[in-house]
Amino acid sequence: MTAPSRLLALLGGMTALCLLLLGVVTGAGVAAGAPRAAASVRPATERPATERPGPGPVVVVGLPGLDAHDLDPARTPSLWSMLEGGASSSLIVRSVHLTTCPVDGWLTLGAGGRAAQPDQGDDPRPPCSALPSVGSDGVMTGWQRYVEAASRTRQDSRLGSLAATLGQRGDCVAAIGPGAAVGAADGDGRVGSATAYEPSTLPADLARCPVTLVDPGGLTTRDRGARATQLAGLDARLGEVLAATPENATVIVAGLADDGPAERVRVVLERGPGIAPGTLRSSATRQDGMVLLTDLAPEVVALRGGSGPASWTGDAWTVLPDDGTAAARRETMVDTAQAAHQVQPLADPFFKTWAIGQLVLYLGALLLARRSSTGDATRRRLARGVRAVAVVAACVPAATYLAALVPWRRVGPPLLTLSAVVAAVALVLGSMALAGPWRRHPLGSPAAVAAITALVIAGDAVTGSRLTLSTLMGEQPTIGGRFYGLGNVAFALLATSVLLLCVAVADLGARRGRPRAGALAALAIGLVAVVVDGSPTWGADLGGPAALLPAVAGLVVVALGLRLGWGRVLMVGLVTVLALVGLAVVDYLRPASSRTHLGRFVQTVLDGGALDVITRKAQQNLDMLTGSPLAMLIPVGLVLVIVALLRPHSALGRPLLPAYDRVPLLRTGLICIVVMWLIGFVMNDSGTAIPAVGATVLVPLLIAAVLDARRTDRRFNRGGRGTGGAPSWRG
Repeated sequence: MTAPSRLLALLGGMTALCLLLLGVVTGAGVAAGAPRAAASVRPATERPATERPGPGPVVVVGLPGLDAHDLDPARTPSLWSMLEGGASSSLIVRSVHLTTCPVDGWLTLGAGGRAAQPDQGDDPRPPCSALPSVGSDGVMTGWQRYVEAASRTRQDSRLGSLAATLGQRGDCVAAIGPGAAVGAADGDGRVGSATAYEPSTLPADLARCPVTLVDPGGLTTRDRGARATQLAGLDARLGEVLAATPENATVIVAGLADDGPAERVRVVLERGPGIAPGTLRSSATRQDGMVLLTDLAPEVVALRGGSGPASWTGDAWTVLPDDGTAAARRETMVDTAQAAHQVQPLADPFFKTWAIGQLVLYLGALLLARRSSTGDATRRRLARGVRAVAVVAACVPAATYLAALVPWRRVGPPLLTLSAVVAAVALVLGSMALAGPWRRHPLGSPAAVAAITALVIAGDAVTGSRLTLSTLMGEQPTIGGRFYGLGNVAFALLATSVLLLCVAVADLGARRGRPRAGALAALAIGLVAVVVDGSPTWGADLGGPAALLPAVAGLVVVALGLRLGWGRVLMVGLVTVLALVGLAVVDYLRPASSRTHLGRFVQTVLDGGALDVITRKAQQNLDMLTGSPLAMLIPVGLVLVIVALLRPHSALGRPLLPAYDRVPLLRTGLICIVVMWLIGFVMNDSGTAIPAVGATVLVPLLIAAVLDARRTDRRFNRGGRGTGGAPSWRG
């Protein structure tokens, strides 16, 4: 077989593997977005959104602590009638703190953005303060404290924005109950109409204004007996509200706060004229059946025929009708809440255990490299074993995403079941990488793992981010960060894998005497990753392209045999800036409800809030670095890596010489990866995670590559110095 044909055969095999995985992610990813119990509900792509009804009265009933488990046709008939006759969704109530108190929920509703009670020290879950009352002058007591607290959060939230926005349209907001008064207050804390909850006066109270907020009380316990008693009373009050509400009114019932010191996914129900039974969807999450607390204010204004200010971070939701039953919709919400509740507590222990496991793997590889007492046969067996373990270990991140395709939550104990699923998937992926035809080539198995990881992450972003929610290395809904696109963890996995794959592809072209073709193929792979990451439709990542594009460009320039001088560095930087500005401006020019993080950042810059965003990102990075002893190892590890790369013949860099000798472009690729990590660290909030997560893929694959090089070239068995010259493998 000729060299070009062998190259085509190798690339064909890897392409077939990638297409197979992409098909699995694309085809099965839709199934991950809905529980098996709701299989009768048609996919969102087949459910056109209903047209918004004309303006009419709006009643918002806040029931802090309400979740999907509380909905029952026998125990809560009023709530069930809302579910049966209207649209519903899981509700993410995260505001400023990890848990959301009732006052936080009402403040957020009134502000159209995240707001909360004043901080109480450094406690991320502060105890809830009592709801303020309305003074004799019609102003909320202690209102200025809440205004000052909102300004300190740097969330750009303006208290009273809902009342002000509706007031500009000539609509007043009435409040029934103490929490409702908090949500109905204007920027000065003044409430136009505030009354206590009184069943006998409900018809008159609900007719005072076009928009009425109602606080009949909330759930404050997880104890089954006490909660059942509270639920019965609240459901009875909801029945009174529904009976007194005008027939043409739209009623929204929202569990707008948590019921204790643990954050959970809540529920929102909407019923009214023109609202068919179905599921709610918000452009803020891009997920069917999942909306945000910050979407509630835009929805109220939209029901009155208006639109909120550009500073609001949420969007009015749409209704996706379905022909399923109320029980099926409840089961969907229960499954969503259960997934979030079970996975989030496991995420932190997983990262810590995974970090310790990686350190053990590194130590084992180091001891193997220094061990000289065993015979060659034993050393070879140990090396093969460590290499296989390293390849499988590098598959774990991709396996955590693919585990979302398995209904593990319905099988057994969460920790045991999920760990078994992730381990099984990693073993399958690792076996594919070790057994494929590429295994005989330098970086063959590591490149296969990189391709698998990149395909899983990119495929998920392109197909709707269905695998990333409530997974160990994905996004946790109750945190209220990202619900679509590529966050820092996903970006780190994608970018690190893509750059390593680019090294393998460019090196393969050079070995076959076609360096230009290899470099251009690597460029194509890198640019596809940049587009997926930066596209507002897919990755919606602002900081990612700024880190990945320069790294890809630098790698390709060196692969083409060109010198990477200051002129080319400046050119790459200019192209990167122009690409970022172009992506952000294109997204900004779209309708406000369709914008992603990119377009909203442009709006923030125009509004003068860029400094607050930068300050918040820097503070989050600092908090992550100082919040854990393991996190403090990240800058230390980066320094050691940089020393190893800049001084390849030092004690730190010498172990990599066998791999450099076989793949001369590898050292350049590693430098580009570190540059990407550093830029990503600076550009992103919580960017500290980027080098740490990227290393979970890169380091095991480097160990595998070095052990494979030592097995192939015995010159390095006793720690000899490599020449870094032409590769010893010719194919």
